Amino acid sequence: MTTVAFDNIFDAVTDSKEEASELQTRSDLMIVIRDIINENGWEQKEAAEKLGLTQPRVSDLVRGKIEKFSIDLLMTCLFRIGFRFKPVYESHNLTMQVQTVYQQG
Repeated sequence: MTTVAFDNIFDAVTDSKEEASELQTRSDLMIVIRDIINENGWEQKEAAEKLGLTQPRVSDLVRGKIEKFSIDLLMTCLFRIGFRFKPVYESHNLTMQVQTVYQQG
């Protein structure tokens, strides 16, 4: 029996490292948004209002329907609930800062 190991789970579904990276990023962002929804105790209707989505789209998001969401849309949703991501490149190092845009409510 041969064992195959992948650095990224999405490497198993595509031969493209770029596509696997994009899928992983979308997945990570969806998980974060789902966790924010759960932590705040938002029902899907309330989450939809805050994220600027419809309730069925929130359902797709929390159920992990990755093919229905772009990185752009997920980043916009995070901005709408108070988070902005700021990449910083300095001395050959790339980091990502998360800024609070306004108080969640």
